[in-house]
Amino acid sequence: MLDQLTKFVDSLKSNPRVPSYGEAETKQAIIIPLLHILGWDTYNTDEVAPEFSVGNRRVDYSLRLNASNEVFIEVKKTAEDLDKDDYQEQLLDYSFRLGVDLAILTNGITWCFYLPTRKGDWKTRKFYTVDMIQQATKDIASKLIDLISKNSVQSGEAVQHAEFIYEGRLRTQRIQETLSQAWNKIIFEPDALLIDLISDTTERICGFKPDSEEVKIFLRTYQDRLSVSPAISEETGRQVKPPAKVSAARRDGKISAEVPLNRRVTENDLIPYIVEVLRKHGGRAQKADVDREIYQALRETFEQPWYQDSVARGIPRWKHFIAWAKEAAKRDGLIKSPADSGRGYWELTSKAMR
Repeated sequence: MLDQLTKFVDSLKSNPRVPSYGEAETKQAIIIPLLHILGWDTYNTDEVAPEFSVGNRRVDYSLRLNASNEVFIEVKKTAEDLDKDDYQEQLLDYSFRLGVDLAILTNGITWCFYLPTRKGDWKTRKFYTVDMIQQATKDIASKLIDLISKNSVQSGEAVQHAEFIYEGRLRTQRIQETLSQAWNKIIFEPDALLIDLISDTTERICGFKPDSEEVKIFLRTYQDRLSVSPAISEETGRQVKPPAKVSAARRDGKISAEVPLNRRVTENDLIPYIVEVLRKHGGRAQKADVDREIYQALRETFEQPWYQDSVARGIPRWKHFIAWAKEAAKRDGLIKSPADSGRGYWELTSKAMR
C-alpha cells in the first residue's frame, strides 16, 4: 500500500493539470483513486457512499463500515480556498449531528483533518493538514495510511492517531501559554538559584560579587524591561507568548535580516520576508523570484547542509520551508489563493499591502 500510495502522490506532484481540476475532476482523478489505494471498496456504495444525506443536505462521501458512518469527506475543486468558515462549520455540523469521529475537508491537494466531536470551534477541532504538493511524499503517504486507510479506521487506530496528534498540539499550545507566566514569575519572584547565578556570573566578569540584596534591587529596577506581555491566541482567546519572529527590512533595494538567525527557521520567521519581497515587486511576483530573493537574504543560514537536504523530488528543504510559510501567510489572509493570483505567481492581499 505504501509504495502504491507513494507513486500516486508523486504523480499528483508532477501533473501540471491538477491545479485546474474542477470538483468533479478532483473526485474522479484524486479522491476515488486515493480511497481505493487506501483499501476502500470504491465500487461498493455501502462502503464509500457518495452524496450521503444528512438531514436535508448532503456530504460528498461517507466512509462506512457495518452500516456505520466512520469518516465524512467534503470535496472542493483544487483551486478552492478551504479556509472559509461556512465550509468548515457545515462539515463539522454534519459530522457532529451523526457522531462521526473523523471528518476531512479537501480540495484534493490540501487535506484538513478534524475531530468533530471535540469541543470548540472548527479551528480548535482541526488537528492536522496534509499538503500533497509541498510536503514530503513519504510523510504524506504514511499520514494518510494512519488516518484514513480502511484497516486503520476499522481497527480504531485512525481515531487513536488523530487523538495523539490533537493532544500533542494541545500540549504545545499549553506550554506556549505558560512559558511567559513562568518567565515573569522568575523575574518578579527570584529564587536563591537565580540570585546565585547572577552573582557568580557578575563575579567572573568583573571580579566583584554582589550580595543577594543588590541582585534583587537590580531585578526590581529592570522588571518592566525583562517581563513578557503575552499576546492573545486567536484559537483559544487566551494569552500566549508567540514564538520569536525574524523581521525583514529592505536596504539598498535588497531584502535583509534585521535579527540574525541562530536557530532553525520556522514558517512564522519567513512570512515577513515573503511579504517584504512581494511589496518590493508591487504586491505580485513569480514564485521563483520570491525564492531567489529570500535565499539571498538568508544565504548564511540556507547554505547549511540541513537546509540543502532534499525533502521531495530533489527540492531542497529551504525551498519547502518558503512554500509552507506561503501557505501559512495565505491562512492568515496575507496571500491570495492561486485562483486569484495566477499560476506560478504569489500576490499580496489588500490586508498585507496595508
